[in-house]
Amino acid sequence: MNYRFIRAFMSFALIGCVIHAGAAFAADQPAATVATTPSSPHTIGAAKLIIGDVRKTQAYYEQMFGMKEVSHYSSPDVYDEPIMGFEDGARLALFSPKAEPALAKSQFPVALIYTPQFDELTQRIEAARYPLQRLPAAQSGTFRIAIARDPSGNAIEILARDGKPAVGGAKLIVDDRQKAENFYARIFGVKPMQRYQTPTYDEVLMGFGEGAWLALFQPKAEAPLPKSQFPVVAIYTREFDAVLKRVTDAGLGFRNVKTSSPDSKIIIAKDPAGNAVEIIKR
Repeated sequence: MNYRFIRAFMSFALIGCVIHAGAAFAADQPAATVATTPSSPHTIGAAKLIIGDVRKTQAYYEQMFGMKEVSHYSSPDVYDEPIMGFEDGARLALFSPKAEPALAKSQFPVALIYTPQFDELTQRIEAARYPLQRLPAAQSGTFRIAIARDPSGNAIEILARDGKPAVGGAKLIVDDRQKAENFYARIFGVKPMQRYQTPTYDEVLMGFGEGAWLALFQPKAEAPLPKSQFPVVAIYTREFDAVLKRVTDAGLGFRNVKTSSPDSKIIIAKDPAGNAVEIIKR
């Protein structure tokens, strides 16, 4: 068992437990008691996972987590992307590049999923012989946490929580937490909600209003890995033109994405760590 991984992972897990939309809460409280922050013009629309085999990875999230395909995008010779989701809330996008070679995966989680059926879910994953590691009580305290790894190698945090299952947040692996934090604060005007610093990691949780959150996680024992040219998070904004101006004024590179509607606007920018960020007018 990789205890270094467990200790580093605990910050991400506990943040997911005690922080939701800018308000602290105990993970064992009923979902109805959770407070929320004031409305924000920017929200996390989807945690986006770079995957390999679409059929196998999509089946994993359908059969293990009970997620359903809510939309599907593709471009010949470029990508295939089923969008997975629960009843509502943030989505989980499974993005399979058709021409980009497979890249090494971080050992740290890149998304969190809340579940009210922790035992059933983890037993189902184990019965299907997919990788899964439960955190022992000595490590997780009163929280029930497991780490799964999907068929494409993405580490996923599973956290027991009352209420409906939900995509809780996206986590971006960065090589300089402060630079990454400055980027999101400058471009989106968001503020840090919580931060954790230890000899092995440096992490900040950025508040994007109600719903899913964005964590910036700098591992200190893992060398920076190559980044995909494709997005690892989708951020919806009601202030697209203002965000685009800040990106432009900062001299930050971006590329436009063609859309089928003249009213739709999408750009892909890169944060200082090289993570591609999809910014969508909505």
